[in-house]
Amino acid sequence: MILAINIGNTNTSAAVFDGEIIRACRRFASDGNKAEDDCEFALQGLMDLNGLAAQDINGAIIGSVVPPLNEKWKSCIQKILGIFPLVMSHQTPIGMENRYINPAEVGMDRLANAVGGKLIIGAPVIILDVGTAATLDLVDKEGAYAGGCIFAGLETTAEALALKTARLPRIAPRKPAAAAGRSTVASLESGIFYGMVGAVDSLTERLWSEIGYETGLIATGGGASAILGCLKHSWQHDPNLTLRGLKTIWDLNQKKI
Repeated sequence: MILAINIGNTNTSAAVFDGEIIRACRRFASDGNKAEDDCEFALQGLMDLNGLAAQDINGAIIGSVVPPLNEKWKSCIQKILGIFPLVMSHQTPIGMENRYINPAEVGMDRLANAVGGKLIIGAPVIILDVGTAATLDLVDKEGAYAGGCIFAGLETTAEALALKTARLPRIAPRKPAAAAGRSTVASLESGIFYGMVGAVDSLTERLWSEIGYETGLIATGGGASAILGCLKHSWQHDPNLTLRGLKTIWDLNQKKI
């Protein structure tokens, strides 16, 4: 079995794969100040809750956008499982061309999403990930990672409006009762929620226009399920897409050894 860990800005997700089947999955808060003991407690909890022993895991991969946590999780895996994880970097083979001008700039989550999207949908595909940041990433018809868009996630937008204004309250984003809010809170709910919906619809169609063809669509991330029913186009949803992409990258790199 293979352990895949995706360290995001807000949450860390971990899954144990038995082939392509997820045997165990858990999410916990990402914290750059987290002690290594906390990582060990989280990993051991994932194992214990699902009746898994260290000897059941024979490989691990880490994809991260929070560098301070990389070594802590690496040490944790070595201590509990007795294996050395593959820590994904821009130099890690992913089975597709990276067409970013500077390939080292791309987040590991975006590349893992591209691999996962191509695995499930095929190329071409656009992958939506709604988290702290929201991203739309394109795998073109040649199967290459062709870049994409980054914009603020739902919670990030709500927090920024509360921090940068004198009177707007901090709200929990949700689908509003109506687009025309009749209170400050309702107006914020509408603007944040439908602003995200509009951004995704508009950027998807703009990407299609630029490349000259439509693509498959797949969404992931903690905020994706909230907006999918309001989007203009039909999106497949896989909350574990990033982890599936990491598992596929691990498989690819074992074949190269």
